[in-house]
Amino acid sequence: MSKKTSIDHEDQSQPNNFFWNIIRYVIIVILLVAGIWYYYSQKPRFLTAQEIRGMTMGTDYSVKVADFVKGTKHDVWKNIETQIQQRIEGIDRAMSTYRTDSEVSRFNNSDSADWFEVSKDTAEVVNTALEISQLTEGAFDITVSPLVDLWGFGVKQQLDLTVKDLEEKTNQIKSKIGYDKLEVRLQPPALKKSIPELRIDLSAIAKGYAVDCVAILLEENGFTNFIVEIGGEVCCRGRKGIAANYKATSHDWIIGIEKPFIVSSDGISGLQRKLSIGDRALATSGDYQNYREINGVRYSHFIDPRTGFPTEYLVAGEPKPVERLGSVSVLTKRCVYADAWATALFVLGEHKGLELAEKHGIAVLFLFRTEQNDQPIREAASTTFPK
Repeated sequence: MSKKTSIDHEDQSQPNNFFWNIIRYVIIVILLVAGIWYYYSQKPRFLTAQEIRGMTMGTDYSVKVADFVKGTKHDVWKNIETQIQQRIEGIDRAMSTYRTDSEVSRFNNSDSADWFEVSKDTAEVVNTALEISQLTEGAFDITVSPLVDLWGFGVKQQLDLTVKDLEEKTNQIKSKIGYDKLEVRLQPPALKKSIPELRIDLSAIAKGYAVDCVAILLEENGFTNFIVEIGGEVCCRGRKGIAANYKATSHDWIIGIEKPFIVSSDGISGLQRKLSIGDRALATSGDYQNYREINGVRYSHFIDPRTGFPTEYLVAGEPKPVERLGSVSVLTKRCVYADAWATALFVLGEHKGLELAEKHGIAVLFLFRTEQNDQPIREAASTTFPK
């Protein structure tokens, strides 16, 4: 009898074991699924930013906003896109020398010595330009426009003149330029010229100002992760990678500084530097994109307002330099300053430029083209520029 009882007990335990095995299996599966879900819910998944592209001020622009990966509705993005386009268009409409109806063009064509009413934007840009003119002892000067035209880089280009003609006309025009002949007031915004021939050109500062304006617009709309670029002038905020769970950000915006070669070969083309600039702005001025040749000599669009001649101009008998300044990159908090300082420091050159940059705490990188095969690019930087 004891044997039968034992068998009966064994038969009854088998269904119970099967049941508990199923329960354990289900629990294990649930825990595994929960673990996988938790892992992927916590792991940052970085998505692509929304982007706007267009043309303005004779160049292209790009705005990337990473915050939009949070699922912002399409109509909200279109509204921001419209605001950005209108803001950039308004600045171009006010400051372009290629538009005959712009504020700058109408001011240039005016012979009046009275106050000429302009927008707040134009007054602010001119005020900043005059400030930098004083700090750089005239190396930056927005009244140099007639000389830019004379040497073939402006709206009214003169391309059929000999070097002798250019020298004679430069000396004649020099008396008609000078930032000391220009006044600005911010309230109510207006400009004033002391001689009727005075003309201004804001192309060396307006793009940087427009970058700042777009950045401010985005910040006012609550965005903190974006990059704005107009014609190579850049402003960054936050980071470009936003986690899909919105708990983390990663991947800094990386900005490249090109090697300043007009004709690049495979061995020396590409980027000289890659920088993570944080919440700052970077502007680069170079001689390798806008230039012309006269009698075998290449002249860039950089006119030294103090002499009236391009920075490459050599006095008769002066030896040809063994290296040539190719670009100047400036890193500042606001792009309008980076834009203008890059032009001014290019005109000043390495020694005076670095001296002034250190004095005012400007982060700058000079890139020179050399004739050395083992070192085609030479760098010179201020102490505050990233290593």
